[in-house]
Amino acid sequence: MRSVTLLLISLFFYCATVLSTELVAQEPKQTKGEYYGLKFDGKSSYVTFPHIKLEDYGEFTIEAWVKDWSGRICCQGKEGDPENSIWISLRANQHSAGWESENGTNYSVPVDPNSIEGWDHFAMVYSELQQSFYLNGKLIHQASAPAPGPFDESRLFFLGAQEKWKDTQTKPAGLFAKGVMRMFRISKVARYDKEFEPADRFKSDAETVVLFDFAKPEKDMLFDASPNKNNGTIYNAKWVDLKLD
Repeated sequence: MRSVTLLLISLFFYCATVLSTELVAQEPKQTKGEYYGLKFDGKSSYVTFPHIKLEDYGEFTIEAWVKDWSGRICCQGKEGDPENSIWISLRANQHSAGWESENGTNYSVPVDPNSIEGWDHFAMVYSELQQSFYLNGKLIHQASAPAPGPFDESRLFFLGAQEKWKDTQTKPAGLFAKGVMRMFRISKVARYDKEFEPADRFKSDAETVVLFDFAKPEKDMLFDASPNKNNGTIYNAKWVDLKLD
């Protein structure tokens, strides 16, 4: 009887081990970079990367995937005329997305999305003296506008904030954003001229100027996946696993 009991106990633990192994094996294997993003705190976090000479391109597209976002998605240039700047913001007051030309003339509109499950894709497109904004693939704004710039080449490109514009500011940036970003791309082509289904992931091609696909989490670096290597430096933004977020 004792032998039978020991046999049953051994059989139980063997089956439990096999079942546990099978259950673990059935879980999807996480591919590095597939689920990562950067979380911005709305107080002090931002990313900088080298200046982009957008005025050299006859057309361009700036686009991003963000979640539960409020504030600057990106910006190049300081506030205050006559300097020109270009920026994208969500849920911001007044001039939340647009650019300046001709020594500070403003071409911008507010963007206040009604997000689905928190995620939003935003695309700013310039082509043939026309400014177009797409939110989650839907055209939300289109108007005639001159090319942006020219820009001060000493200005860095910012994600999640805008470079400080007053000597009294104690931080290197202002207008900090809050939310999570998982994709950002600048292209020297108008990628969209009609409504579309946003791609879940961006790819690098001959027209890509900058591509942050968040595929290689490093503490203080955001790697440009394009051949141009416009790598970003991270300040206080935190890497998050979007599978768990």
